[in-house]
Amino acid sequence: MGLFGILGMVAAFGLGVYLGLPRRQELSIDEIQQKLSEDGEHAKATRHMTFFNLLQRKVEKGSERRRRQSSNRDRRPFQTY
Repeated sequence: MGLFGILGMVAAFGLGVYLGLPRRQELSIDEIQQKLSEDGEHAKATRHMTFFNLLQRKVEKGSERRRRQSSNRDRRPFQTY
């Protein structure tokens, strides 16, 4: 790994930190207080499908669905009466 590789990694890290910083506030404190005091519908967060969502998505198997349905009937195997 040469000098350019190390400098490239440092530059990539710096760019990631810069892009991860919170954005500057464009509204004044009075405008923010006015918006917070208003009644009404607030904006909802929109969900976006990303590559990481595909990796973390839990795929539910048919056996898990059946197991969850049977647990609602209070069935416990090997239970003696």
